[in-house]
Amino acid sequence: MSLGLAASAGRSVTASIAKADLSMATGGGATSDEVPDRRWRRDDRTARPVAGPSPPGPARVSGRRVVLAMTAAVLLLWLGLDQAFRGWRARYQARAAFGAARVAPAIDPLARSNPPDVPPLEWRRAVADTHAMLLALTGSGLLDEPRMDELRRDIAARVDRARPETARATLAALWDDLERKAGPAIAPDRVPPPANSRHAARHPRPPRPSLLGPSPRVTAR
Repeated sequence: MSLGLAASAGRSVTASIAKADLSMATGGGATSDEVPDRRWRRDDRTARPVAGPSPPGPARVSGRRVVLAMTAAVLLLWLGLDQAFRGWRARYQARAAFGAARVAPAIDPLARSNPPDVPPLEWRRAVADTHAMLLALTGSGLLDEPRMDELRRDIAARVDRARPETARATLAALWDDLERKAGPAIAPDRVPPPANSRHAARHPRPPRPSLLGPSPRVTAR
């Protein structure tokens, strides 16, 4: 009986030692049922660290906004140029109309002062050519309305002072003054302007009437 008790005690001690070893291996006093499930993990040594968010940079302008801004600028420029051109054309047409209605007709009464030594038809043609020259001058845009009105009053005064004996000299002096002041604006047309050019609508520029003699600008050369 003592041998059986001793054997039983030995088995108890052996079981206690085995249980103690198992408890130390599992990290505490947990039993085999309480041992956590261990998972094997292999570190990827070739993986690169994930970069964090980049710091905010300068704000970028949308390409569509740039295109819209450029289109708006071009439209504004075009509208400005169009308005400027319309204003210039309106002023030009007003000056040309003033010259045709007030300045050129001022020379017409001189046709009644026919010089005694000039055929009436030739004299009337010379006065008509002077009328056409005044249309070309006032339609060239060279003179504004105040200067055209001053020219009208000067022509009217010359015509009032003219007599048949002095009418030729009066007409020649007018051509001399205007050729000296206006120059190319009243230079005669060598050939008519082309029908499709911008000069087609302007008044023709006749040459100086031959009965008035050559221009002082020609004789001075």
